[in-house]
Amino acid sequence: MKLTVFTIIVLIVCLSGSCIATVVRKLTRLGPYGNQTLGDYVDFSSAWGLDYGNPNPKIRQSYDFIVVGAGPAGCSVANHLSENPEVKVLLLEIGKAEIAPAQDVPGAFLFQTATDYNFGYLSEPQPKGCQGLINKQCAFHHGRGLGGSTIINNMIYTRGNWRDFDGWNASGNPGWSYREVLPYYIKAEDANLRDFEDNGFHGKNGYLAVEDIPYRTPLATTFIQSAEMAGLPYIDYNSMDQLGASYIQSNIKRGVRWSAARALLNPIRKRKNLHVLTRAWATKILINDESKTAYGVEYTRDKITYTVKAKREVILSAGAFGSAKLLMLSGIGPKGHLKELGIKVIKDLPVGETLYEHPGVLGPVFLVTKPIDNNINFESIITLPNIIKYLFGEGPFTSAFSETVGYVKSPVSPYPDEPDWPDLEIILSALQLGDDSTTAGRTYFRVNDEIHESYFRPLFNTRAFMYLPLLMHTRTRGSIKLKSTNPYDHPLFNYTYFEDDRDLQAMVYAIKEAIRITGQKPFIDIGVEQYTRKLPGCEKFEFNSDEYWRCYAQTLTGTYYHYVGTCKMGPVSDPEAVVDARLRVYGVNKLRVVDIGIIPRPPSAHTAALAYLIGDKGADMIKEDNGLL
Repeated sequence: MKLTVFTIIVLIVCLSGSCIATVVRKLTRLGPYGNQTLGDYVDFSSAWGLDYGNPNPKIRQSYDFIVVGAGPAGCSVANHLSENPEVKVLLLEIGKAEIAPAQDVPGAFLFQTATDYNFGYLSEPQPKGCQGLINKQCAFHHGRGLGGSTIINNMIYTRGNWRDFDGWNASGNPGWSYREVLPYYIKAEDANLRDFEDNGFHGKNGYLAVEDIPYRTPLATTFIQSAEMAGLPYIDYNSMDQLGASYIQSNIKRGVRWSAARALLNPIRKRKNLHVLTRAWATKILINDESKTAYGVEYTRDKITYTVKAKREVILSAGAFGSAKLLMLSGIGPKGHLKELGIKVIKDLPVGETLYEHPGVLGPVFLVTKPIDNNINFESIITLPNIIKYLFGEGPFTSAFSETVGYVKSPVSPYPDEPDWPDLEIILSALQLGDDSTTAGRTYFRVNDEIHESYFRPLFNTRAFMYLPLLMHTRTRGSIKLKSTNPYDHPLFNYTYFEDDRDLQAMVYAIKEAIRITGQKPFIDIGVEQYTRKLPGCEKFEFNSDEYWRCYAQTLTGTYYHYVGTCKMGPVSDPEAVVDARLRVYGVNKLRVVDIGIIPRPPSAHTAALAYLIGDKGADMIKEDNGLL
């Protein structure tokens, strides 16, 4: 495998970063059903895809369980349910197997969203945020393929604050307290952390690699030192303490991206009782209208429609968007919305009426005026010595550029009585968009030409870095609806960034905290200075004023695809709830949602770790309720 990676990176060296940019632009276009690339016409996964067993299994008429969606939650559910060889499981996935050579490399993550492994969703044009992005639309990246968004994400592993889970439990969701979920996190982990491995919060020998990023620039250590001087202690943010700063913990194993499929499907590829069917687009849940019981799934593959039955349960793990969309197409959702589209109502539930996301900002940006070693820059890191380092799990290719993180609490936090519960995350990225001649970064965030050319392009071939602050406890709430009854149409996202002005106030505070941290002596000693060029559209405001940074945040809005809440978990008394605490859809038998769509409120975490948790815990619930535990 490493030899194949070596071959591909050698080709990259031969072509050069600029040539690769041209190739990517020519082969990638935003199609009607997601990002379409050469991979839509030539299936590279058939030759170089990760081995997950027979790619064309003979599908039975029925299975004990059908799992729809092979993201981290779906992979977990399929893995754990098929541990019993007598239990027959079918896992349906819209996408393909990950192409191991191309998607192994953490440093290539920016390119992944410009492929057909991403649905290519977009927000509606925004009135308050995303003003400096193409058509004023933020990218709603959403992975498809075995591994889901763990194929295309930044691999950051954050579990959340203990108060998140205790809050779920206190809201009428028994079994989800921090004390009850922590064992699942520990059991899943195969941790390799330099400073925190033996503190009692991490596990060994689990399926999920959790490691320090092997490669660090001097900026990482400088940030930790400066954060401590600014009053943020050095912490393990995956323990009980989250207010502080730390190096990022990542789902990387010896320099290789550790996706959900690599962790959970590849090791069990020889199981005869698990069938994994790729390129299978689930279009409808089969439900007996009289008994309100799910009994199967309709799906299309190679333009042919099939049905398959489930003896025990149908489990939706298609993500916050996919599961909500499939429920509504099947007649489970808001009655008024379904009737407008002519969909027969099976069960009136508030599916899609809650949608949360973590809004972010691309900046502030800083210059490094003194030479430092190992500065990440696409133009300088693609070298033969770095290729050789990667073969040994070292060097800049093992990094996804996000190196350190700080957690702070804003004055407008929704939880003012919890002083140690941060609402803001500030990521230091050793890469800023001006470094990138391949256009991968600007494509990832959809930065428009004017902003890129006038603000980021002057930074090309300079030593610079940027922060990526994000708001974890947003007050802005949106919704997701169907555009039509066509299962291949993208959904309609009714989400307005900064609809609640307190979200914008919090982002300004995060930016100013990043500036305060970077003003400490360790950064000054390596010649770090703030980039003072004014952002187009914000010139009328005094630089560094609150008004300037409000304008900046509304212009360079970042999105981090942490969507939750569309199939909200809650007690029967909660008018927003779609599933109960055991993830069963209200009013429909033998149907569950097991993915991050069930998360009831914005979490203090990126969502990959939460998806694994929900899959692991959900699988145990399913086993228990079916007498299999």
